[in-house]
Amino acid sequence: MNMIGVCGDNCSCCPRYLATQARSLEELEKVKELWVRLGLRDRDFSVHNLACSGCTPKNTCAYSKIRDCAYEKGIDNCGLCQEYPCESIMVVFEKSMDLKSKASDVCSPEEIEVLDKAFFSKEKNLDQVRSNTK
Repeated sequence: MNMIGVCGDNCSCCPRYLATQARSLEELEKVKELWVRLGLRDRDFSVHNLACSGCTPKNTCAYSKIRDCAYEKGIDNCGLCQEYPCESIMVVFEKSMDLKSKASDVCSPEEIEVLDKAFFSKEKNLDQVRSNTK
């Protein structure tokens, strides 16, 4: 079963989440290198700060506004929200597609496949959650 984050990321496929679960600094180093290429982190960023155990208030999140909103409503992800799709999540989807465009220039086909499953299918994932609750 897939673990879908607040914004629709698929944690079950996320290289950052998987490396953390495996307690692999080597894999987190690979994630760091990928994040640097994508412009998501600076090179001097500590690999230990990449560790992620899924959506929790203590984790660093690019979409903390969305995460906080979901937690205030007592839901696990935006697909469960009565207001889905709202303007805020639409902005997240747009940012995700912008990153996908950039990734096509700096990533291998294998990396694109991983990123697509983990991060670039947010809307599809949340739509699926939504349809499963009706």
